[in-house]
Amino acid sequence: MTIRVRFAPSPTGYLHIGGVRTALFNYLYARGQQGKFFLRIEDTDRERSRPEFEQEILSSMTWLGLTWDGELVHQSKRLDHYQTLAHDLMSRGLAYEEVKEGKTAIKFKMPATKTVFHDLVHGPIESDTALFDDMVLIKSDGYPSYHWACVVDDHDMEISHVIRGDDHISNTPRQIQLFEAMGWKPPQYGHLPLILGEDGTPLSKRHGAVSLTAFKEQGFIPEGLLNYLSLLGWGTSGNEEFFTLQALIKKFSLKRINKASAKFNPEKLEWLNGQHLKKISDEDYLERLRVYFPEESAQWGPQGWRGLCLLYRNRIKTLKDLKAQAGYCFSEPVLSQESTQKFFTDQPDLGLYLQAWLESAKAQPSFDSFKDLENMTRLVSEKSSVSASILIHPLRYALTGTTVSPGLFELMCVLGKETCLKRVQYFIKSLSS
Repeated sequence: MTIRVRFAPSPTGYLHIGGVRTALFNYLYARGQQGKFFLRIEDTDRERSRPEFEQEILSSMTWLGLTWDGELVHQSKRLDHYQTLAHDLMSRGLAYEEVKEGKTAIKFKMPATKTVFHDLVHGPIESDTALFDDMVLIKSDGYPSYHWACVVDDHDMEISHVIRGDDHISNTPRQIQLFEAMGWKPPQYGHLPLILGEDGTPLSKRHGAVSLTAFKEQGFIPEGLLNYLSLLGWGTSGNEEFFTLQALIKKFSLKRINKASAKFNPEKLEWLNGQHLKKISDEDYLERLRVYFPEESAQWGPQGWRGLCLLYRNRIKTLKDLKAQAGYCFSEPVLSQESTQKFFTDQPDLGLYLQAWLESAKAQPSFDSFKDLENMTRLVSEKSSVSASILIHPLRYALTGTTVSPGLFELMCVLGKETCLKRVQYFIKSLSS
């Protein structure tokens, strides 16, 4: 049997991270089994469906690298087909028209029977359809219901496996009844555990970002997001956590999907994202940051931008972190009076030592070599008969407004001679004020 799966989002809002996980699991299963992965836009909600949401879904799938097979399917372009098949059920006495307030809908007569199916994740599930109400097939506006369009499309697209969230379990027996009424073989079903917030409730906006767009804006990259989402409800037999998409395709198995819901851990996502940022090539890394910070990268120029970004590569977990970590590279650092005076209190002659460093730094032809800058600084400290740390710590503070940064002399090379001299001069004046 050829594996054929589908991801079928509704364009009624931004793509939820839970939907991305569903798309990923379908994609991994199809690619791992040499099957087909289809994308279907379920746009039959006329009031809430929007073109901009559909475009966001399509661009998100492309950005994630989850390429689909065949043509994109729109339910809104198949209205006549749904109506024709609904009338076929009516002709066989399995459906009927219901008129309310002058508007006509078509409803399916729900059989009073037991529906049993084997869920690929949860095992056998039985439902008593005698407890279900008759089901709308065609709404009074001529559009199909979710259940009817879903069943017709899954049949026409020859879908072999429907992999979707646990919130659809109650829909499955209803849809199986429609398959049987049409004389069609239903696909196999597997329902994924829900993604929960850290408080144990379904992941929602109150937990922070939940849409893929929001995570993109926060500087996450596709590799990190997909890797983390793959671990929500699935895992290998070992303790592996870092996976590329190709590695996931090779390892993914429906048998290893957990029944229990998974909790979303933002810190774990950030950590994995940072690991992927370290693994991509330098040029890829630089280009992603350039796209994320177009104005800032233009201001720094190609060489300056390269030096800045590479200096912070091991320190950032998201693209956005660059500006958080290196804010003093984009604007003047704020020096607190209290911190400045503490340096003076700890070392009353600091102004003299820094002035000696400043004069020596001015004589440097350039700030291109961090080794030359380090040697120059140590030479000044020797002539001043003080430890190099007496200069290094206040110099770092003068340049960054912080006590933690990448290597000081590498940072000086990135900031450049003019900026470094200006900031150190300002700090010296602050010591005496």
